[in-house]
Amino acid sequence: MRIELEVHSELVVGFLRQGISESHPLSFLVRLCHGFISRDWIVRNSHVYREANRQADGLANYAFSLPLGFHVLDSCPAVLETFVEDDARGTAFPRQVRL
Repeated sequence: MRIELEVHSELVVGFLRQGISESHPLSFLVRLCHGFISRDWIVRNSHVYREANRQADGLANYAFSLPLGFHVLDSCPAVLETFVEDDARGTAFPRQVRL
């Protein structure tokens, strides 16, 4: 199985690639991720800017409005329709990046 993981936090990409101190408050999450990554999978994780994947970012933000538990979405939530339409049109959202 091949998995491509795109994360908009360079810090998280670093944690996944290089590990994290056991004393860090998020170390349990990084260990959990490493447990999945270490299986018989080919995993590529990379940094992408949030603007490059507005649908995933919108879905993650939408999840905070839901009660805890497992949710199956049979259709696109209304709050994401604009993102889907922008993506279909190829709308660009430039960002100034300091090099």
